[in-house]
Amino acid sequence: MRRLPAHIGTVLRHAWSVASDRVKTVASSILNTGAARGGTALRKCLDHVHLPGVADPDSLHEADFSEPVELDVLNVRARIGREIDGQSWRSFLIVELCGTIQAPDEGHEVTLEVSLSDVTDSAGGALPVLNRPKQGHLDHSCHFLCQTDMGRLCHETTVLEDWTVVARLCPEWFVLPRQGSRRIQYNASVRSRQTQDRLASASCVGLFENLEVGYLDIEDNIRRAKTLAVGLAFSVAVADAELRDPEIDVIHGWVRTNFSSENASAAAQLEMQRALQKTAGFFRKGGRLNIQDICREIVDIAPMVGRLETLDLCLRVAGAKGQVTAFELTLLKDLATWLEVDRARLRAMAEKRLPVHMHQSQDAEMILGVNDGMSQDETRHQLNREYAKWSSRVISSNPNIRKQADEMLRLIADARTEYVSVRAPR
Repeated sequence: MRRLPAHIGTVLRHAWSVASDRVKTVASSILNTGAARGGTALRKCLDHVHLPGVADPDSLHEADFSEPVELDVLNVRARIGREIDGQSWRSFLIVELCGTIQAPDEGHEVTLEVSLSDVTDSAGGALPVLNRPKQGHLDHSCHFLCQTDMGRLCHETTVLEDWTVVARLCPEWFVLPRQGSRRIQYNASVRSRQTQDRLASASCVGLFENLEVGYLDIEDNIRRAKTLAVGLAFSVAVADAELRDPEIDVIHGWVRTNFSSENASAAAQLEMQRALQKTAGFFRKGGRLNIQDICREIVDIAPMVGRLETLDLCLRVAGAKGQVTAFELTLLKDLATWLEVDRARLRAMAEKRLPVHMHQSQDAEMILGVNDGMSQDETRHQLNREYAKWSSRVISSNPNIRKQADEMLRLIADARTEYVSVRAPR
């Protein structure tokens, strides 16, 4: 059984808050834009305008622009352009202008601004296209804006009688809200460099095939992964066939932290509470999930940080009752494997959440990082590392850490005798 009880996914969608993780690199996209096509005359009156370099004409894929252009206003269109980049092609979005720009005077210096918005869902309104950071996390308040110096206009009234390339946009500069076929609105403005006043503006809408996961898709995936994490946490809680209040309290607290919103109404919070109670009832009555399938889905949609948060929740649930059984430790190791978290990371997390005094049985692999498949030299080196770590903690000012260090040193000595037949150093 792969699906969670329906009420979990339904209710937890009402209020959730989560930070977005970094976005992947945008793949090559195809743009077909319906816009006007100008006459055959070459551009005039722009002798001093600086335009970006354009790909070789043979590499440009121009759409069929059949509608006549009105030269008394500014018009914009966008199309795909490609140029050779090593052994492959690199794609650009070519922005072109045609029509009239009215300046305050002759020789006026101007700049071009191009912004994008996603208008695929007309009922929901336009969605912002975000600027892609060079490093760090995506900032949802930083909308994409390309600014280009257009140089100096020769005349007070400048008419572009033919389509003129004014900007090339690299798809790697921005992030769209959703993956798939999108309707993108291109907003172009010509501004005075001196006053920043808008001299002319135009917009057009075109199709864009986005091959990358969008920022809203990522948020949906994170929300889905967190919902699945709740199912895993309950599965760990009933691993010993009994669901206890301390385990439920840990899960409830995690849900409140990860799904609740400051603006959530009392009714929404009550609905969420009832959903959790129904979920607990599902597991108390013997309901079970296919946790391996759930882990596989989490791996597909969640980054490593999300998987670590899920595993940490499961560790906290396992330790909520004050002790952890051998069966629960085995389940936690399986979860780490299925979530593709290496064993060393699991041990470090368990050391914090499940100190050795909680263990009902001594799992040498979980506690010390040794197992029967290791050679004597590998085992000796691992135990030496553990000894060096814990021997420095016996003088800690924290009595709990001192107690754990004493117990760990005893276990290390026993493991040396069992696995490598040498005494612990004095």
